[in-house]
Amino acid sequence: MESKSPEQWASCIAAKRFIVADSIADDFQEKFVSRMEGFADWRSFDEKTQLGPLANADAVTSLDADVQKSVAAGARVLTGGHPLKRPGNFYAPTVLTDIPKESPAYREEFFGPVASIFRVRSADEAIQIANDSRFGLGASAWTNDPKETELFINELQAGMVFLNKMVASDPRVPFGGVKHSGHGRELGVHGIREFVNIKTVWQQ
Repeated sequence: MESKSPEQWASCIAAKRFIVADSIADDFQEKFVSRMEGFADWRSFDEKTQLGPLANADAVTSLDADVQKSVAAGARVLTGGHPLKRPGNFYAPTVLTDIPKESPAYREEFFGPVASIFRVRSADEAIQIANDSRFGLGASAWTNDPKETELFINELQAGMVFLNKMVASDPRVPFGGVKHSGHGRELGVHGIREFVNIKTVWQQ
């Protein structure tokens, strides 16, 4: 049986907040929305289907409540923004922008197909928005500028920072976050040591 590529599996480290340089934001937003709308073409048991259901009906209700609160606070819906009327617990692929700080979409983590797009004028502004969250599991930064690369590595508050690559889990490197995304690490030598008992002996 042919195995699926990583992109075909659900991921707990999927990107949710997209912070985009203003110079390319229009083009990015147009292509991103088009791709998200394509995911809504759902067919049961079709191996090409990329939109799965949420865990239960409560998850759909909770997700929609946060989306509606964000819209009421001033966020703009580019596509989606509602549950799908079909069997199962499905939510329409959703893209939000113009997101105010007072809305859940600004800092909270949405467990469903909802993406937030932020426009920024500099790398410093991008880092400020990225760090303005109580979570800090993984961050993915894309740049060809060596100075920006160093800035992202040093300043992003995340347990894992991937440059020009999506955040991924690899058994060779430590996996884990900072802030409310937990402490300690899985995988890599740090993960192995988590299960090792150390005897401390202190003699005077």
